[in-house]
Amino acid sequence: MRTKLLLSIAVALLAASFSNLHAQTEGKKREVGIQFSGINFDGFTSFAGLYRKQKSGNVYRRIRASFGNITFISSGDDNDFNFSAGVAIGREKRKMLDRKLEFYQGPEFSFSLGLQTGTDQDGQVSVGAGFGYVIGLQHSFSDLWAIHLETIPSIGVNFLAGGDIDDAVVALGAGFSGNVLLGVVRKF
Repeated sequence: MRTKLLLSIAVALLAASFSNLHAQTEGKKREVGIQFSGINFDGFTSFAGLYRKQKSGNVYRRIRASFGNITFISSGDDNDFNFSAGVAIGREKRKMLDRKLEFYQGPEFSFSLGLQTGTDQDGQVSVGAGFGYVIGLQHSFSDLWAIHLETIPSIGVNFLAGGDIDDAVVALGAGFSGNVLLGVVRKF
């Protein structure tokens, strides 16, 4: 009887240790967060929402939604409206530098849309597409929270059309600036 009890306790402890070991190696599968760029305490600071999902091993799919602005100004008979937003989809590969710090990199494709209208002017629409390469560091404070710094050198094409299609403008630009994004993520 006593041997059965000791054997049962030993099996239960062994099973608990294996399930605990499995939970530690599995890790978190998704992350959601917010990123800030151009932090300005006197005015406008742009931000983006970020979602990452682990696809396999150290490979994550990332979706970033940026919110440029939304403005409505009404003064007497004048009404002005501005809107801009974008979305970026990419893939990042991670490498552990130590037990809490990860280096990640990967390609990202971005798309943007802007609209500007006013009483005294024709409306303008801008549509953009771009390609960038994400380079970043992420430090995990715990199993649930992390902070990251990243930069995204990119190249893009923008199409700007006014009220008359003859006034359309196509612009090609490369954004190799020192812009750094600071973000906080919640893992789940």
